[in-house]
Amino acid sequence: MPGHRPSQSYHGRYLVVVLLLGFSLMPVRSRDLEPQAEVVFQLPLAPSGMTMASNGAFLISVSYEEKPQNRVISLSKSGESTPFPNTRVSQAAPDEPLTLDAVRGMALDKNGVVWMLDCGRRTEVPPKIIAWDAEHKRLQRVLNLSQPALLPGSNLNDIAVDVEHQILVVADSASGVDAALVIIDLATGLGRRVLQGHPSVVPVNGLDLLIDGKKIQTRRLDGTLADPDGGVRPVALDRRGEWLYFGPMRSLKLYRVKTEHLRNTALSSDKLAGLVEEYSAKPLCSSISLDSKNNIYVSDLPGKAIGLIAASTRQYRVLAADPRFLWPDGLCFGPDGKLYFFTNPRSALPKGTRLPPESAVNYLFKLQTPASGRVGD
Repeated sequence: MPGHRPSQSYHGRYLVVVLLLGFSLMPVRSRDLEPQAEVVFQLPLAPSGMTMASNGAFLISVSYEEKPQNRVISLSKSGESTPFPNTRVSQAAPDEPLTLDAVRGMALDKNGVVWMLDCGRRTEVPPKIIAWDAEHKRLQRVLNLSQPALLPGSNLNDIAVDVEHQILVVADSASGVDAALVIIDLATGLGRRVLQGHPSVVPVNGLDLLIDGKKIQTRRLDGTLADPDGGVRPVALDRRGEWLYFGPMRSLKLYRVKTEHLRNTALSSDKLAGLVEEYSAKPLCSSISLDSKNNIYVSDLPGKAIGLIAASTRQYRVLAADPRFLWPDGLCFGPDGKLYFFTNPRSALPKGTRLPPESAVNYLFKLQTPASGRVGD
């Protein structure tokens, strides 16, 4: 039931937490294979997005493929789970005017408002973005997404928001070749599709996603196999909102562009494309996050690692690696200055592969980083 606080018991380094609401946590032992990595919880359902609330709670969207009862949950540090933003919205009550369907990207702005990207893929409803004032428990805004900002085959993955500069960026990997960034002017609510088909947003031909030497593929609705969604996926803003960092999942390059150029509607497509900078090398990744020093943290999918691109060198190196880092995703900073992320082993395996129970675990990890970041980034 909502608000129920489960009992807890600690034995050595064991943490036992039981949650209700269809998103129960399981017993977990925190064993650090890398000195910096520490398990926070085990999650029985696969997450698809995460940010942090101002009070330190984890806000986690559940993969629509799990058909979860609650689309998004708030998970306290003590292990208490409640539907977010409330039961009726999270569970898509039939007579509720505002409901969640399939939430992926999530972000927290500097005012404590939670932004949720609902791609609508669970029941094929139109995509939207919901801004929820978590502190005052009220709806802030709904942005309905449609053409021409979107395509019929749009596949929305991640968001980055800067309320000071009134810009919100959506990563749309689409079918790959028509991937693009969607730029939303928060002052007007209008969206524009930019950089469609540019090398900074489309996957690299022939670059396969290999994990443990096995090619990862996805299954289409008709049952055929295809390369995974490889267009632009990770997007992140620096603290000042000056630069947007982004790149295709299936690419070995990270790019950036100044947000002033993205906000400038007078720029032609060619002019904007010429202002995109190749920033650094990167592994195949699904999520990035920046700290206060502009170091970039990367979810290294094939390496089963969290990597670091130092601002001083722009060189990539592995910060922490662990066999349990199967499809690390959802990178964001907490109030304690540490980096948090989850894993999703089902995404890290070829279709049809059966995992032993001990391997099919969705972890929530925390990681000490060289510098701290803004909560929710």
